[in-house]
Amino acid sequence: MKRAALLAAAGLLLLSGCYRVQKPAQAQPGTAGQEGQAAPVTRGDGKTLRVFIWSEYIDPDLVKTFEKANGVRVVLDNFESNEAMLAKLQGGGAQYDLAVPSNYVVQTMVRAGLLQPLDKSQIPNLKNIAPGFLDADYDPGNVYSVPYQYAATGLAYNRERYVPRDTWAEIFGPDDRRSFVLLDDPREVIGAALKYLGFSANTTRVEELRAARDLLRRVVAKKGFQGFDGGPGTRNKLLAKTVDLGQIYVGDLLIATEEDENVQVLLPRQGTTISMDTLVVLRRSPNPALAHRFIDFILDAQNGAQLSNYTYYATPNAAARPYLDDFLKDIPALNPPAAWLTDGQLDFIGELPAGRPQRLYDRIWTELKSR
Repeated sequence: MKRAALLAAAGLLLLSGCYRVQKPAQAQPGTAGQEGQAAPVTRGDGKTLRVFIWSEYIDPDLVKTFEKANGVRVVLDNFESNEAMLAKLQGGGAQYDLAVPSNYVVQTMVRAGLLQPLDKSQIPNLKNIAPGFLDADYDPGNVYSVPYQYAATGLAYNRERYVPRDTWAEIFGPDDRRSFVLLDDPREVIGAALKYLGFSANTTRVEELRAARDLLRRVVAKKGFQGFDGGPGTRNKLLAKTVDLGQIYVGDLLIATEEDENVQVLLPRQGTTISMDTLVVLRRSPNPALAHRFIDFILDAQNGAQLSNYTYYATPNAAARPYLDDFLKDIPALNPPAAWLTDGQLDFIGELPAGRPQRLYDRIWTELKSR
């Protein structure tokens, strides 16, 4: 598996980033290759579908199946960050039918006039998506997007060294006997502190952000604090048993679990953050009907399972879950309780309103990183 870049949204400060856990590079059907290199297609022929997607984020066999079943060609162009995706689309240098943005970028794309509303009559398999993943704040009514794959943030450990309780108190509580690493991501770190305190990870309330700041000041002053790190670094520390705990994206840890079953991850009972990648049809799509057909294909139960079995990311497709590999079914952190989706324990990382809220998050993070 390889690692892609940290997610970022153009023009947005301090948005959540997720490292992609990906399979080794393979030749993919119709792939254009390098990021930003547009492959030539016949426009509007109804036979060529162009998809702008994170690299290695779809099983090539799924693409081949769709091509064969529909007598079409699928061209995959890759990007490594939301920032790169937005820049390419806003630059107008290429026309795609579909893109796969993260949830907190959807409204940015709507405001930029990049998306067209979905025709849900062409997506009957939308019924397969678990209700808790529909009608989210980032796209009320799913006017422009459908869920694709998601990643939650959890607490990782090596049970040969330490087995934690299912609580953020392991890091944010007063105990200073355990060594730990925090994600090198402002929204995830501040968000986890907010969840521990019982607040929304997207709060803009000054008093709640001050409480999180004061808590995090105490946390980074602990003897056990081993710094900020990305998913791969945290994973390697856990494999080497050099730390007790690590804040990590659940999908990021799965390669370590394959290597050493003692490396595990849990979702703290206070709740956590979640980032959803979505499927959207672009406003300038040459083949919107084919784009809708592909979305419906991905939302099929068995196809949805095949997708997650390849990416190792969680599926929002409830109908797909019986077909998941046992390895994925047995990881509770990939299958949070259904109630968590509706009672506020899982917070989608959202776009912050411009102005003071962004500045407050920025100041907290700058202070933490300078210590």
